[in-house]
Amino acid sequence: MISNKKVIGIALDAAEWDLIDEWIKDGYLKNLASLRLKGSFGKLSSTAEWLAGSPWPTFYTGVQPGEHGLYHYIQWKSDKMEYTRPSPEWINATPFWRELNNNYRVIAVDIPLTFPPTSFNGIEISGWSSHDGIYQTSSFPEDKIEWVKEVFGEAPVGVEVGGLQSLDTLAGIREELISATNKEAELVIKLINSEEWNLCLCSFSSTHRGGHKFWDSTNMKDKLTDEQDSLFKIHLRDIYQSCDDAIGKILSSLSENVTVLIFSLHGMGFNTSLAENVLPKMISNILNGEVNSAKDISFIKKIRNKIPLEWRSNFKKLLPIRIQDKMTAYWRMGRTDWSKTRVFNLLADLQGYIRINLKGRENKGIVTEGMEYDNLCSQLIEGLKTFIDSETEEPVIESIKRKDALFKKGNGYDNLPDLLVKWNNKPVSGYRKIFSQQFGEIEFKTPGKNHDGRSGNHRPEGFVIATGKNYTANSIIKSKHIVDLAPTILKHLGVPKPISMEGEAF
Repeated sequence: MISNKKVIGIALDAAEWDLIDEWIKDGYLKNLASLRLKGSFGKLSSTAEWLAGSPWPTFYTGVQPGEHGLYHYIQWKSDKMEYTRPSPEWINATPFWRELNNNYRVIAVDIPLTFPPTSFNGIEISGWSSHDGIYQTSSFPEDKIEWVKEVFGEAPVGVEVGGLQSLDTLAGIREELISATNKEAELVIKLINSEEWNLCLCSFSSTHRGGHKFWDSTNMKDKLTDEQDSLFKIHLRDIYQSCDDAIGKILSSLSENVTVLIFSLHGMGFNTSLAENVLPKMISNILNGEVNSAKDISFIKKIRNKIPLEWRSNFKKLLPIRIQDKMTAYWRMGRTDWSKTRVFNLLADLQGYIRINLKGRENKGIVTEGMEYDNLCSQLIEGLKTFIDSETEEPVIESIKRKDALFKKGNGYDNLPDLLVKWNNKPVSGYRKIFSQQFGEIEFKTPGKNHDGRSGNHRPEGFVIATGKNYTANSIIKSKHIVDLAPTILKHLGVPKPISMEGEAF
């Protein structure tokens, strides 16, 4: 018997509640304001606190990272000693909606960091208008993506370009993101009006990309006039407004007996990350006792470092994904002498990720589990804690944790970094130089700017607004986590929570 229950979940990817709250009060987000008054609201703890890329897999599997092991679009594979795209062959991260029985029909649009859709009772569009993705645009049924492209156009959001960018380039990104939101809203409305469904899930990525690019002007090449600065400051609000309008249009096409969840799995703030440009040097200084000198860098890498990041990003995105990944793997780990490498840092968007070259886990591991591993972790932790901001003399690191202090051992545990670094709450653009009495000083290439092109980066708190017969108007949902969302959706569909899920419905 086909169920008559309906749930719609609309995600504002990496949207920051403090901004939404401000703009609700100022009258800019009328639909979110109405939903907030009609229903229940709560902030959500998130796995983004330590693994910025893990919230989506945590949401759609209903388990923590120690079990699913997915936290980045390209991850370290220890048996091959290289970076590769995650795949179902070595990571178990199946979205819960693909496992519902045939009594429930699903529409899912642009849920980030999922593997390509497989056969299930519904329609899924993957990677069409997403900020994050593992694979190229796909769908189930397989030919549905061709219908999407024919009716709504090719993917409306391009690959993110790194590096400092011009005002004109950023203005173009604003237009692209607003247009993408409008197109996705049209797609979702078309599907929910023409298809049978019990669960509809969609995610708007423009708040995510917009937060990275428009948090402040520290990722810009140009020096702005006062008038330009005033216009730039409202770009992010315009993007959030377009999402608010999209929510209003989608919900106005629904019947009255639908449970609605509007949510974000993590937030956004100024960029604090020292992961890519500084952490490798910090590790090298601790292990080797001195700063890597220019002579230690290969000639090819010297040439690469002379090319602006924006140029490299624009060139790279023209290449097939397989070639892009090969380039990433080479620049990160090419020519590494694993017989001498005890420690290496992993790709990271916010926190610092450190992995030990451990015997029995890494194919070419040299560090023995037990005392040697423990001593090396302690050496790194204590050494990293000595680095301070040369100007303020404040620590650059808030805390460092071993993964065994953060995550339970599960199927994905070995994929995770051994040490995770949480940076101090200071904009990275505010650093000029960091210093350790034991391990020397490290200067920043572009003081006052965000060299990677991201003025904003993630915060470890999401939110949910829930309306429907199970929620009281203008009430509060307390002490919940993003892992609780999937059980909540299943509860409203009348589906028992699987034993494997770690969260609890609210």
